[in-house]
Amino acid sequence: MIFQSFSTNRYRFVNFIELTEEQHMQVWQVRILESVRKYMFNKEVFSFQSHLAFVEKLKDDKTKLYYAIFDEYDNFLGSINLHPINYQKKEADWGIYINPNYQKSGIGQILANCFFEYIFSFNIIDRITAVVLDFNEQSTTFHKRVGFQCQKNENGQLFFIKERI
Repeated sequence: MIFQSFSTNRYRFVNFIELTEEQHMQVWQVRILESVRKYMFNKEVFSFQSHLAFVEKLKDDKTKLYYAIFDEYDNFLGSINLHPINYQKKEADWGIYINPNYQKSGIGQILANCFFEYIFSFNIIDRITAVVLDFNEQSTTFHKRVGFQCQKNENGQLFFIKERI
């Protein structure tokens, strides 16, 4: 596996395929919250078993990478993912959500920057793209804060790009 779990001084980025069942439960419980789902393309509530089945498929899919992020006290802070990863073009689309208990604390920006530093250090990905629903002003502001440039606005979606420096 190229992109393994990794840690910084205060945070652990755990690849979904390495999570314990308890950690999976934390991820799933936050992901299905209405306050998180309303900003996702998939707004449906799904079962814990569906979550586990999805993670099982990740083991064989090298185009998808998901991390759950925990602090030094094992609090689940959020999730960051890359998919699809296009190794030939050296680019990937990304997504992030922060546990509502930690939103508006600035933690999202810190975690995103740690993630970018790690991912770009491999020289495998040169460009990360993001699609944001245009009504999600918080996400639009966030992407600009972490170095994304808005490329276009089309059909209610904003398209952002962040390039490795």
